[in-house]
Amino acid sequence: MQLEWEKLEEIPVTNKNAFQHGLAGLVAGVHHNRLVLAGGSNFEGAMPWEGGRKLYHDTVFTWKQKANAAFSWEHANWQLPEPMAYSACVSTEKGIVSLGGETGDGPAARAFCLSFEEDELKMTDYPQLPEALASSAAAAHGTTLYLAGGMGVTGETSHFFSLNLQAPEAGWQKLPDLPVRLSHAVAACQHDGTETCFYILGGRCRAGATSKFLSAIWKYVPSKNEWQKTGELQVEGEAPFGLSAGTGLAYGSDSILLFGGDTGEAFNQTERLINAVALADTPEEKDHFLKLKENHLTSHKGFCTAVFCFNTRSGKLSRAGDMAGMTPVTTTAFWWNESVIIPGGEIRPGMRSAEVIRGIIRQE
Repeated sequence: MQLEWEKLEEIPVTNKNAFQHGLAGLVAGVHHNRLVLAGGSNFEGAMPWEGGRKLYHDTVFTWKQKANAAFSWEHANWQLPEPMAYSACVSTEKGIVSLGGETGDGPAARAFCLSFEEDELKMTDYPQLPEALASSAAAAHGTTLYLAGGMGVTGETSHFFSLNLQAPEAGWQKLPDLPVRLSHAVAACQHDGTETCFYILGGRCRAGATSKFLSAIWKYVPSKNEWQKTGELQVEGEAPFGLSAGTGLAYGSDSILLFGGDTGEAFNQTERLINAVALADTPEEKDHFLKLKENHLTSHKGFCTAVFCFNTRSGKLSRAGDMAGMTPVTTTAFWWNESVIIPGGEIRPGMRSAEVIRGIIRQE
């Protein structure tokens, strides 16, 4: 497998700003050969450790091909119902489905579908999620849409639901809970040699003072209505590793690709420093740990650049290549014209990307 990456375009500026600070957690996908990017979050003033406030957005952009074969951005003629980010997004034949997410008030339960009818972008509401959830994992097979895990009001969850896209009015169906609580995992539907299963790879969950970054790969087997552990994030001859907040897609007849992510070392160190600040006995000690945290965050080197391939028949993970440049996390990957599209995302703590990147996969 040979991977070629390029910057496809940059996300436009909004009417309010002269500069695009980048966006993470976009509602993103493609329908009828039109790309849609909406919402997202960023820090447009100070960084979070400097007291900066996370901003949520509701602007909707579409990107289409004109008659002369050139592409152009357009503002949609409306905005999202509210500023939001970090929903689970799935591009389907019905449209781009957005599930849950996060607003300034916390996790959200809204579910909707963005679709094009002729040349007009429309939004159709779906039944709300049974619980407000952000950073869940979702994928679709046929007319069945699956949603797993995510951050609820009190932390990570093990929820697992499905929705029939042909009859969404029937509502969400509860399925067997995940074997673990998690958020920020990668999901994909792929054939395992017997049937098409729903896969969950990696993720993270809070475990005491720090978060545990998960290495397990689970699959939900529809014919048995049960979860089975089917592998580890482990390249042969190396130790297992946790991975969170990356992106991934089903590929070919029996593979799932993982594009980067956070392996947790720097994340856990940030958590430890936050705890040290909270437990400091004196102002001087608190200031010491605040400075250590700032230095740690500003010197962050970025996230895992590896691209991994998991074979669903063999249960083996291999390294397929690398990303180009800074790897975006907390975003969505989807197929468009046989290329992988990854828009925006977080490339360092507090820093968002304004780039839409394209990955072209060639088999040697």
